[in-house]
Amino acid sequence: MNGPLNQLLEHVLEGEPELGDEVDAVFRRAARLRRRRTQAVLLAGAGTAGLIVALGYLLTATLLESPPATISTGTAGVVGATPAAPSGAPAPAPPTADGVLEVVEPLVKGRALEVVPASQRRGDGWRAYRIADEQGRGRGTVQVAVFDVRRKWCFPVAAEPDACARPDHVGDLEFARYDDVSDADRQVRQTIARRIGGNRALAVMAAGERDAGAQGGKPALTGAQVEQVATDERVLDAFEADENCGDGCPAFATPVR
Repeated sequence: MNGPLNQLLEHVLEGEPELGDEVDAVFRRAARLRRRRTQAVLLAGAGTAGLIVALGYLLTATLLESPPATISTGTAGVVGATPAAPSGAPAPAPPTADGVLEVVEPLVKGRALEVVPASQRRGDGWRAYRIADEQGRGRGTVQVAVFDVRRKWCFPVAAEPDACARPDHVGDLEFARYDDVSDADRQVRQTIARRIGGNRALAVMAAGERDAGAQGGKPALTGAQVEQVATDERVLDAFEADENCGDGCPAFATPVR
């Protein structure tokens, strides 16, 4: 059977080229295709791995930059608040009000003058203020003091220490003026007042700069303004009930005896 079949097949293949290296070429092509598929798979795997690494980096960076979560402990709003002072600690004392200055200063400013900052002096029963003009030149002082006096005390007479002056009256107050501008180098305007029948006398004096001449030595307040201060009950009430001009009490041209 094989013999006749071989003879028949011989005629079928007549005219066909010899196979030669075609078989090897087929295998080589198949090998190249496998290599290409392998390379494609490897490249795809590398790309996937790179993408995973990039995503992981971005996610990590995002988490690290996010602010930490705040844990509420029921004390919200306390952070950054100024700690309260202990209950036993004394509170800061408010600045001491000066009722005398509140009456004197507007009158001084009305004459284009000013109370020199930080010049105020005070003691038991007395206050004193330095006055200057707009150029800073001294214009003397304004002094105010309160004195305890006996009930039968009388207003003094400057030229006669043992005599009593007849006072003028305004409201519930009686007063006497003691202005002396005869000396150009020592001009003084003074008023003494007290509540009628009272046991406290109030002295107010505006003294000009010494040795400054007739014009430069004028007191900062007029005689009428000094009287206005002395008869303003707010000034007398600005002193405590137990104050009495004692240690450091400024001298007055007409003393209160």
